[in-house]
Amino acid sequence: MMWKVVIVLVAALALASAQNQPTGPQTCSAAGVQSLDWNNTALFGRWLEVARNPLGDAPACLEFNVGLLLDNTTLSINASHSSSIASLYSNIDETAKVVLTPNATTGYNVTFYQDNAAQPPVFIKLLQLVNNTYVTGCGYTDPNNANTSYGFILALQGKYDAAGIKLVNDQAFPLYSNFQNNSYANITQAGCYKSSATQSLPMISGILAVALLLIKAY
Repeated sequence: MMWKVVIVLVAALALASAQNQPTGPQTCSAAGVQSLDWNNTALFGRWLEVARNPLGDAPACLEFNVGLLLDNTTLSINASHSSSIASLYSNIDETAKVVLTPNATTGYNVTFYQDNAAQPPVFIKLLQLVNNTYVTGCGYTDPNNANTSYGFILALQGKYDAAGIKLVNDQAFPLYSNFQNNSYANITQAGCYKSSATQSLPMISGILAVALLLIKAY
């Protein structure tokens, strides 16, 4: 009789576990269990946004320099980009600081500053780190409106290629609803430049890529 009770308990636990599993790709608001810890040194460095879905009005030549301040709690982000999708002149610089919450996986509301003026806040959540070279994430252009969500792919400058972007995208689409199989928008990074030759962004030949992106998530 005891073995029958055990079988019933095991079946009940299996059913409960199955009911708690995602039945399909998760939305940006729902995704959380697999989200990255922003306080991960592998995420620090110079990143380019190479793909976004949908593209929206994301500018070209988007670059993020990410690091942790000495307090070991505040994430510092220096971003630069062009003024539009078409322009390759990277003439806009923005900064942001994000106070990290330990073990949080829900994402962050982030405000960037341009010439000390606050820009409209955005919501960002990092989802996966792939081969220490690519990061997938999602966000809202309006932090209070989940209908403005988008998915993005970041890549370490100089370490990505078209095949890698496609592979990362196609691995993400079964898990997250912001990604589509074999479909994503690229913005060229090749030819991006700044006003000074000493500050010019390196050319990345043969690669179309970019869109928008940011930081790490709690």
